[in-house]
Amino acid sequence: ATVYCAARSSRQTGFVSDDRPVAASVGELTVEQTAEDVTSQGGKGVAVPCDCSDEDAIEGVIARIRSDEGRLDVIVPSAFATPPKLADAAFRDDFWKQGMEMWDCCHGVGLRGTYATLLKATPLLIETAQKHDTRPLACLVSSFGGQAYTFNVAYGVGKAATDRLARDAAAQLSSYNVDTISLYPGVVATEGNLEME
Repeated sequence: ATVYCAARSSRQTGFVSDDRPVAASVGELTVEQTAEDVTSQGGKGVAVPCDCSDEDAIEGVIARIRSDEGRLDVIVPSAFATPPKLADAAFRDDFWKQGMEMWDCCHGVGLRGTYATLLKATPLLIETAQKHDTRPLACLVSSFGGQAYTFNVAYGVGKAATDRLARDAAAQLSSYNVDTISLYPGVVATEGNLEME
């Protein structure tokens, strides 16, 4: 598969979470490294530095895919900003003590970025279904935090909304032969949850 990897951390702009150091063995955690990993596994990785909370930037990525590939079979909007104070008890504190910073972090990139990506990608997903006799898939990344209390209130609300987005989008997209799912990957190796060596 050809995989367009879109993210903020890149060799061009640098690692965007310098306040959250990671183990050296993890590698550089850039969009270019992710694309190279895809290619090394037999696919074709394409690095696209992009702020996935920026609607215009997302639209640019979808336009590039349309131009380069002419189709879109799977979209996985999974960008999520690491919440503030992840490494201390404040991350799990009472919501009224966290202020709006936690809410904005969990919803600005995670939920808003997911919605914007689905919004911009859907016309190409529908075209792909019509022209290629296939059922494209929108895979929205959620977590068990959408089902039961996990971490904090803002996180759970964002993940529950992601689940609902997948279900409601499916209600509208199924007649166009486009499927949506909500995936719970569990803990993943990101800059926010890796420890220093």
